[in-house]
Amino acid sequence: MSDVPALPEAQVRAAMHAQQWEVAIELLADHDRVLRTALESVDFSNASAGPWRELLAQQQSLLGDLVVMRDETAAILARMGRERRGTLAYRSFAG
Repeated sequence: MSDVPALPEAQVRAAMHAQQWEVAIELLADHDRVLRTALESVDFSNASAGPWRELLAQQQSLLGDLVVMRDETAAILARMGRERRGTLAYRSFAG
């Protein structure tokens, strides 16, 4: 039975909040490589599901936060686009 690789959740979250997306992506890619290697040696007929479910829950929580950040970013970009269009319209009207 193989150990469940720990998700570097705290480091990924810190990188996300610092907007260091390359660091967050590299941390997740490293974890993915370690996880795939670990999965090759797991005998799931004898493995305890608890630790794997815990890892899945952590991954889902992190994904949920990424979705929230993505949605917030999309809303900010949409607002900026509207403001830009409004500014351009005003300039063309006032000019």
